[in-house]
Amino acid sequence: MLLKFFALTAAMLATGIETAYVPSDEGGGEYLVRVEPDLVTNRSPYTFTSDVPADARDVRRVCIYVADRWPAAVERSVIEAAARPRPVVAATATTDATVSTPAEAGSAEDRPWSLLIGTLVALFLSLGGNAYLGMLLGGMRSRYFALVRERLPGGFSQA
Repeated sequence: MLLKFFALTAAMLATGIETAYVPSDEGGGEYLVRVEPDLVTNRSPYTFTSDVPADARDVRRVCIYVADRWPAAVERSVIEAAARPRPVVAATATTDATVSTPAEAGSAEDRPWSLLIGTLVALFLSLGGNAYLGMLLGGMRSRYFALVRERLPGGFSQA
């Protein structure tokens, strides 16, 4: 069972089911799905699904392309849509959802401060540990040389 799940996941990642949401200027937009022809012709026993993202509001049309690549005109619109800033949907208790620009939506979820602080603490602990080990090594080295000088009457120059 678990092996089938991993095999299906690997097959999904290796093969091409690609999706894109292209908003239109009039409102709403198109949800585009590209499926490689091999997935359709092999009569796969699995059901392939694609979830519409939460910020893809008012989907007017779903276009499914069975091809190895996006058609040229569609690829241009996908690239242009990716270059535009996407509105952020923030749900509130009083209304369904409000749309704001990414600059207005600078919340704590957008900035992973805890991850940054944790990484910095780990870095400084590592540097402190290395400094401590360096001081231990220096002390042991000086004791070793002191013992060698004590044992050898002429110092290091005896042959």
